[in-house]
Amino acid sequence: MFDPDLFISWMADQGTGSLRALIRDASWASGREGRPVTRWLSRLEALGAVTIDWRGGQWTANPCEITDLPGNTQTAVLTGARPAAPGFYRERGAVVMPQQPENSQLPLPAAVWLQYTDPSRLHEFAAAISATVVPCAAESSARSLSPFTPGPATAPPARDSPAELLDPVTGRFSPVNLTGRRPVPGLYKYTQFGRLDRYALLREPSRQAAPGHQNTSVPPTEQTWHSVDRRSGIHHVLRPSAFPLRWKADQEARRLGRSTLGRLTADLRAPLPLPHERTAVLCTGLASLRTADTEHYDGVPFHIADRIARTLHRRLETA
Repeated sequence: MFDPDLFISWMADQGTGSLRALIRDASWASGREGRPVTRWLSRLEALGAVTIDWRGGQWTANPCEITDLPGNTQTAVLTGARPAAPGFYRERGAVVMPQQPENSQLPLPAAVWLQYTDPSRLHEFAAAISATVVPCAAESSARSLSPFTPGPATAPPARDSPAELLDPVTGRFSPVNLTGRRPVPGLYKYTQFGRLDRYALLREPSRQAAPGHQNTSVPPTEQTWHSVDRRSGIHHVLRPSAFPLRWKADQEARRLGRSTLGRLTADLRAPLPLPHERTAVLCTGLASLRTADTEHYDGVPFHIADRIARTLHRRLETA
């Protein structure tokens, strides 16, 4: 049976390597094909265990750290690639929470928490397992989130190659013919080198005032194409009210405030970009709970949920 915690400890020992080789090794260990293994690795990336350069074909294990959960919980969580099996941490007083696989998906590594009343206990635990103590990573990650900016300029899709355009109403990509016509602004999906999906944002031409003349306009600039990742591009082209993010306070919450914990929900047609997803995951150390249409993140304080929504220019509905 595939042991995700053992595989994570192996990744911590390896440190870095070829993504192709990692997929091959994970496929061998799990007995699964490349596609589900790739999805599993993307979930490990959201958990913060690994950083993956999908285009460059490299991966790097993140260092093992222990960090407080947001709020006055006196609970810390291990992040990064853990170099030992869960029993090693359990023997030193940690709480190990297995994460149940969804449907036929590969299982995820367990969450490891430490509850403490004296900060010295936290540092003793970190020293015993050779981890670094860092301030609340969820709070730090939330502060580092920034509004969307287009990626570097890129060449447009070849006019004779298949391309798809995101429909901001349905949230779905649909085929579009780029031959013999001026493309409309939006988010495009196309294939490069016959196998790699690429996403590019075509921006509206802008009108700028001529130098020294406040009221004189110049003709619109040429359309510009920018390389973007899929999730950030989707949020940029959607209206703020389309597929809004939702936050619901936990039932045991006595009053609502900026630090009140709750569940953040994203529509799968507009999933959170990786930095925002990592921020939400760091609030508990647990992976998101996926349904057919949505993705749920538990234990997210209201102010972090609000920060995620604001930096994505999205509406946050609360209940």
